[in-house]
Amino acid sequence: MKTPYILLALGAGLFASCNQQGGQQQTNVVQDSVPPVVEKEKSGHCFEKVLGRDTIQLRITMHDSVATGTLVYNFFEKDKNTGQFNGIVSNGIIRGKYVFYSEGVESSRPVIFKISDHEAYEALADSVDHQGLPIFNSDNAALKFDNIPLVEGACK
Repeated sequence: MKTPYILLALGAGLFASCNQQGGQQQTNVVQDSVPPVVEKEKSGHCFEKVLGRDTIQLRITMHDSVATGTLVYNFFEKDKNTGQFNGIVSNGIIRGKYVFYSEGVESSRPVIFKISDHEAYEALADSVDHQGLPIFNSDNAALKFDNIPLVEGACK
């Protein structure tokens, strides 16, 4: 009576070991025949604008067409806004969403930057909606930008 159980256990062990060897061989064939994927390099940039006692800082990392980072607005004698920036890059224009904290409350709003050489220009809104959020033109060529840029420098 014990013999069928022993044979069953031996058969299962033999089957498992055959599958392991076969899986390893197949993996080696696949690895050898597929060239390694070369990931595009991520580029990190830090931009800053200081006007009197007001400071704006933008730290972004761009990978393919995605930009992520932090954005800080520190206006003298006003509440500081610090948050995360996520956007899509197209022809030097980054359209994104800024999620930030001010006065202990989380808020978000759209932001747009034009990256040119070693400068970043923030887009000026065409209008404001009923919630106070900026509205930008959907055509990149029609966007208006601040004439004073954030200048690229060493990340702090």
